[in-house]
Amino acid sequence: MSNFKIKVHVEIVESDENNGDAPEQQDDGSFTMIINEKDATSIDNSERALLETSYPAIRKALAKHLENVSKKKSLKKPRSKKSI
Repeated sequence: MSNFKIKVHVEIVESDENNGDAPEQQDDGSFTMIINEKDATSIDNSERALLETSYPAIRKALAKHLENVSKKKSLKKPRSKKSI
């Protein structure tokens, strides 16, 4: 049985973009959410935004992982021969 590494990278940087109300997927597959300065200085609002932004990224990564594991397992199983 294999081991799997889970890697998470979170980045919070200033932005001139307008804030949105939902996470948006970027071209590189990452998800971003823009929050205003008031929310960025509130631990509760920042935490909520981080969790809302990470949720779709986690779901996408988990779905891809399970798909890959499923494909790998199906390749290992020998096909059964139908009796004639």
